[in-house]
Amino acid sequence: MLDKIMGKKKRKLPVPAKQASSKPVPAQRFNEMIDYYTAELKSRIDEIRKLKHENEMLIKTSIKNAARSDEHQLQVKKLQEEIRILQQKLSEKR
Repeated sequence: MLDKIMGKKKRKLPVPAKQASSKPVPAQRFNEMIDYYTAELKSRIDEIRKLKHENEMLIKTSIKNAARSDEHQLQVKKLQEEIRILQQKLSEKR
């Protein structure tokens, strides 16, 4: 009887599947997530800076070591030449 007077009860329209599967995130939780990921990125940037500094130091020391090695090789060649000359002089005196 009420159905005749008031009409049938309106049914809710079904929610689209995409909206049903996505759950809204509260603003506070969203801000916490942003803060967390921002801090994570900053820490990774700091790690990258430290590694970059270490690499620069290693490169500088390897360049210095290579320069020293070159100097030592030149000294060795000079000394070998001096030894050769002295051996020639010694063999000439005999």
